[in-house]
Amino acid sequence: MKTKFKGILTLLLALVAQVAFAQQTVTGTVSDADGPVGGATVSIKGSNTFASTNFDGEYSIQANPEDVLVFSYVGYDAKEETVGNRTVIDVTLSSALEEVVVQAYRTSSTKRSNIAANVITAKQIQDRPNASAIQRLQGQVPGLIIQTASGQPGANSTIQLRGVSSINGNTEPLIIIDGIPVDEDAFRTINPLDIESQTVLKDAAATAIYGNRGANGVIIIKTKGGAYNQELQVSYTGQTRITELIDTEYDLFNSRDYLRLENERGIGLGATLTDAEINAYAVNTDWSDTFYRTGFSQLHNLSLRSGGKNLNQFTSVNYTYEEGSLQASDLQRFTVRNNLNIKSDNDRFNLATSLQVGYSKNNSQSEPETRNNAIYFNSIYNSNFGLPYFDPNNYDTRIEEWVGSLQARLSPYVTLDNILFNGNREDEMKIIAGANSSYKISDNWTARYNIGVDYRQQTFLRYADPNSALARVRASFIGPGEVEGFQTESFFNDFRFNSTASIGYKKTFGANEDGSNGHTILANGYVEYVKAHFKSFGFSQTGLDPRTFSPGNDGGAFIGDNEDNDEFVPTVNSGKGSTGLFSYFAEFDYDYADKYGFGATIRRDASSRFSGDNKWGTFWSVAGRWNISEEAFMKDVNWVNSLKLRASYGSVGNDRIASTYYGALNNTRTLFTTGLSYADNQTFVRSQLGNADLRWESVNTANLGLDYELFNRRLRGTLDFYNRKTTDLFSPRSVSTLVIASGTQQANIGDLVNRGIELGARYDLIIPKSNKGFDLDIFANVSYNENEVTSIDAPDGIIDNGSSVIQEGAQLNEYFVVPYLGVNPANGNLLFLDANGNPTEAPTLDDRRLTGTDTVPDFQGGFGFEMNYNNFFFETQFSFMTGLQRFDFNQRDYYDINNLGQTQLSSDLTRSWTPTNRVTDMPSLAATNIATGPLSDRFLIDSDFLRVRFMQLGYNFDEAALDKIFLDSARIYVNAENLVTWTKWLGSDPESTRLSEYNRYPTPRIFSVGIDLQF
Repeated sequence: MKTKFKGILTLLLALVAQVAFAQQTVTGTVSDADGPVGGATVSIKGSNTFASTNFDGEYSIQANPEDVLVFSYVGYDAKEETVGNRTVIDVTLSSALEEVVVQAYRTSSTKRSNIAANVITAKQIQDRPNASAIQRLQGQVPGLIIQTASGQPGANSTIQLRGVSSINGNTEPLIIIDGIPVDEDAFRTINPLDIESQTVLKDAAATAIYGNRGANGVIIIKTKGGAYNQELQVSYTGQTRITELIDTEYDLFNSRDYLRLENERGIGLGATLTDAEINAYAVNTDWSDTFYRTGFSQLHNLSLRSGGKNLNQFTSVNYTYEEGSLQASDLQRFTVRNNLNIKSDNDRFNLATSLQVGYSKNNSQSEPETRNNAIYFNSIYNSNFGLPYFDPNNYDTRIEEWVGSLQARLSPYVTLDNILFNGNREDEMKIIAGANSSYKISDNWTARYNIGVDYRQQTFLRYADPNSALARVRASFIGPGEVEGFQTESFFNDFRFNSTASIGYKKTFGANEDGSNGHTILANGYVEYVKAHFKSFGFSQTGLDPRTFSPGNDGGAFIGDNEDNDEFVPTVNSGKGSTGLFSYFAEFDYDYADKYGFGATIRRDASSRFSGDNKWGTFWSVAGRWNISEEAFMKDVNWVNSLKLRASYGSVGNDRIASTYYGALNNTRTLFTTGLSYADNQTFVRSQLGNADLRWESVNTANLGLDYELFNRRLRGTLDFYNRKTTDLFSPRSVSTLVIASGTQQANIGDLVNRGIELGARYDLIIPKSNKGFDLDIFANVSYNENEVTSIDAPDGIIDNGSSVIQEGAQLNEYFVVPYLGVNPANGNLLFLDANGNPTEAPTLDDRRLTGTDTVPDFQGGFGFEMNYNNFFFETQFSFMTGLQRFDFNQRDYYDINNLGQTQLSSDLTRSWTPTNRVTDMPSLAATNIATGPLSDRFLIDSDFLRVRFMQLGYNFDEAALDKIFLDSARIYVNAENLVTWTKWLGSDPESTRLSEYNRYPTPRIFSVGIDLQF
């Protein structure tokens, strides 16, 4: 027995020794096209054994000769290597974001993709100081225009892709986050540092499968995730930002010159002062210095990612505080995200869940675009037009001079009090949750089910404290002894649900002699259901008790002594709505030997926005490609690495009739409301005239594209030509006011064509000779777009908007104004060109003509470079737009002598026409036609620009220095955004979506310093 035990023990020891001797230490380096990849995972396939690379991409792992090593990293395609007898295995990973295109409801390799798409990675946008995820894309995608109507923190952006394809319909691209369609305002609460990539889909081959929602393009956002067999990785990003006002270029009066002008004309304070008093006047206030400030902001982001054999996760927590450059404006945002991926041992079942919860609080200032009594109490207006001889010091005592005065509207003191005691606040809770599952039934068949929820809760609060000067000014005009103050509060709930089920088939057969794939077919069928619900409630209260009032508390209502006075009766409103969409659709894709490909989609949508036979719409696309570089005759053309020709055509629908998701519900129905009375009885009136004939707006797009990689892939880019025709344009049609008070009915009224060219390129100008050598990459993109209204169903074939028109043969909303000629040297009046080509001082509406310009640029794009040397890195990016114009109504008011004594004026008035100064561009101060007649192009200004959009300088710390403090990587950097702008535009920002500069919150210049740490 003892002998038998010794034998067994000897055998076990021999087996252990054999295994020990069989294992070997494998080392190597993991890199990508730019150098070492730190934090990559090296695992033994089918086991729980893994290691991670260090900052220099180096790893070490124990493995047997028959083991297969799997090299993986987030954002890269995994690579497998059998160990064999090797002890050193170096691998180069390929970026999954470059090799894979997110194509609607699936992904495709770039080689087999038939679509026009651009991919922007996290690396390209991660360090930008702008708090908006979408604004970070500006200037990086050809054909994509991102503009803001305001520089306020949290302001929404307007997104246009390949021009404007609708008149009154929604022109925003569809936004998809991790497979979940979300509303256009989602960028306010999404954390930009959670984004791994943003894919912009452009042509019908890419968007037709989205049916009604893809008419204006699609932006697919993929957020970050974990990796299987990955050790816990902790990352922290911190940024401190400074925002400052960008000065305008207007030439304005100083106090003494302004007082002299008042003295000459017997108006205002200057009329009461002597020449000596004017010369000694010491106050010279630039009110922008009073109303604006240097804003201090901060960002903190903590993320954790990890993974085991069957599960990985990514979790992030973000806090952002952005202080606006205008007083009493700021944004606070707090977001939490968790992404979870689960797979079975045999890889047949996969489940991905995502959850984002975001909360934001936004204090803002109003930006009225028209001139009325309320505008005089606006901080933006007063920063531009406040009189320079007012002293901003001790405003709290001087303000009493103005309360109760009819001149209170001229006082910036009341406005200063207004921004300190009154407010506009918006609170928003945003939840985006989804689950994407798939099960591989067999080698060829896969079933998928995706579900998503987008929920938003908003609260708007606008109030005037009854103790504030503004409230007391208003009360002084209501009646003696009354108190004013007001509060308006609104609540909105928005819930959207999306559910998609699909079954897919994929098969490859007929392999070629060289081992490459022969034929590959793919077919998917889908059923989708979308439902959205909206609910709102609000109230307004005027007349608040100053003893009990606090913002958001309506317990201070004060009724007053006069029973007949209904001034203080609160008003209440509410609303609700819902929309639905049911769809079934399919796609087919064929590939032969990675050379030739063909794809097709078809989709049927039923929308609740239409009625009867118009409810259903059919949308489709076809596409083909030719990988020229795969042909035998290209094998010896060594400088061509990849060359692919693409072509597509398709039809996409649009049912988003208004600019907001719920703004045009039930346009096929006639609705009624109360609001008028007859013989002391309440009556009902039509609030909306239904149109049962209203039908889908359709966009038909043809696209021809070329993708290329040349000179050992040092030069990479795309070239696209497109033609988009929109038919059955949505627009309100004029009807008799006897039928409906508004005088309009929503209808399909015409057709529109957009044509364009897009070019994007990147070139590795200098390639480093070592990991820390010098390298330099340059990149550029440019796009051209033109549009034309090809038919219009309107009286006289024209829709006249006053200063612009919609007319057959013209651009959409092309400016329609009277040409301005200059100053009449004979009398100093303004001169214009009439319809007969003759000068006139009294133009009429008939003298207006098309200008050939609008607010949409002809050319737009961006360019820049990235540079690395040793541990330093530097990047700069420029963006530009040309061929657009806007009205400068600030300059109009600065030039208006009728504002003397009320607002600031331009010092250009000093060169006004006089009998001794007849040749000048400024009319006489006594001109009789300054404010008469229709709008001219006198203040229609080119707003072309070239801007230093982004600049960054940073440093990566060496691993040797980090090992002592338990860090895997660390880097610091300084950024600048909107650094310099070259433009003829005199206002704060030529890039605005607004028709004019009037009272716009300026876009700020941003400086930031940041640090990225990885543990």
